[in-house]
Amino acid sequence: MAKLTTKFVTKVQSDNIKVFWDDQLKGFGLCVRPSGKKTFLLKYRIGRGRRAVTKKHSLGSVPVVSVEAARLKAKNFLFVASQGIDPIKKDQESLTIKELCEQYIDRHAVLHKKKSSLVRDENLIKGVIIPVFGKIRVADLNRSHLIKYHHSKKDTSIMANRFLALISTMMNLAEKWEYRPQNTNPCKYVDRYKEKKRQVYLSMDQLERVGQAMRQLKNTESFYALSALKMLLVTGCRTSEILNLKREYVDIANNCIHLPDSKTGARTIHLPPVAFDILNALPSEEGFVFRNPRENKRLTTLRCLWKKICRITDLKDYRLHDLRHTYASFAVSGGFSLPIIAKMLGHADIKTTERYAHLHQDPVNKAIDDVSLKIKKVMEI
Repeated sequence: MAKLTTKFVTKVQSDNIKVFWDDQLKGFGLCVRPSGKKTFLLKYRIGRGRRAVTKKHSLGSVPVVSVEAARLKAKNFLFVASQGIDPIKKDQESLTIKELCEQYIDRHAVLHKKKSSLVRDENLIKGVIIPVFGKIRVADLNRSHLIKYHHSKKDTSIMANRFLALISTMMNLAEKWEYRPQNTNPCKYVDRYKEKKRQVYLSMDQLERVGQAMRQLKNTESFYALSALKMLLVTGCRTSEILNLKREYVDIANNCIHLPDSKTGARTIHLPPVAFDILNALPSEEGFVFRNPRENKRLTTLRCLWKKICRITDLKDYRLHDLRHTYASFAVSGGFSLPIIAKMLGHADIKTTERYAHLHQDPVNKAIDDVSLKIKKVMEI
C-alpha cells in the first residue's frame, strides 16, 4: 500500500511488473513495468454483497493522465458500480475515438508492438485520427466517414493505406473490448489502394560518386557517422540494426554480429572482412558502437549526412534505405537466388524479397542473347 501522489508516481520504479495500491481510495492503483511504463488501474465490484462481480479497468497511463484525473475518474466509476451498474458499459455509449486511441496505446500498442511501430502509430493518431475523427463516438463511426477520408488521400496511397490498417485494428479491438457489436468493423469493404513499391538502386557510377563525396566530407563530418554509412553499404543491414549495434553483439571468432532484436526478431548477421576493418578503426569502447561524440550517446540518424552526400553527388529522390535495395540488386545480379538473398537481408517473408525478382531476368536475357549469337555464327544464318 502507498499514497499515490504526483511525487510518488514520478519517482517509483520496479524491476518487475508490480501494482502499488492507494491507501486512501480502495481499488485505485498504479501498475509499474520494468520498461518504465506506468498505468493507473481500478479494481471495483458491481453492486454489493458476495455475489458482486469484480472487474479491473485501465484509467490511462503516465504522463497522459495525471494522478488527480485518474483518482477523479476512479471515484466516478466506484460510485456508478456501487449502484449495481457496470461503469464500463455505461461509458461505452459515450466513448469517443480520441478516448479509444488512448486505450489502444495503453492496452495494446505498448504491450504488443515494437518501439518504432509504436512511434509510427502515435504519430498517425496525433496527426490524423484524433484531429479528423476524435470527437466521433466509437459506436457512430461508419464506412462513409472512412471512405471520404481515404479517398481524399488517394495521391498518397501508402499513408492512406496505413491509416486504414490502423483504424481497422482499433475497430477490431473495440469489438473485442465490447465498445461495438461484433462484426461491425466499418473498414470492411473499404478497398485499399495499390501501392507502387520503390525500385530505386544506385549504379556503379553513382556509388563511386558517393564514395568520392564521403572522402570529401572526411574532415568535416563525424567519423562515427561516416563509418556507420559505410557499414550500411557493405552489409545491406537496416539503419536501425547498425545504429543500435553494441560491442557486446560483435562476435569476432565467428565473423558475425548477434542482434537480440530487429524488425524481424533476433538475427545473426555474417560480417565480411571489410566490415571488421570499419569496426576496428573505431574506438573499442563498451556500449553503442556508433556514437554522437558531442553528447557521448548513441547516434540516432544518418539522414543529415545522406542529404549532404546527395547534394554533392546530385542524387535526386534517393533515400538512405535505397542503399539496402542497392545491396540486394548487386546480390541478384551476382546470380544469388531469392531465398539466399532473403537470408542475407533478414526478410521473414520471401514475398518481401520478390520485389527484386525482375532483376533475375538481366543475366537470363544476356544468356539467351549470347547463345543465340553463337548459334547464328555456327549456322551462318
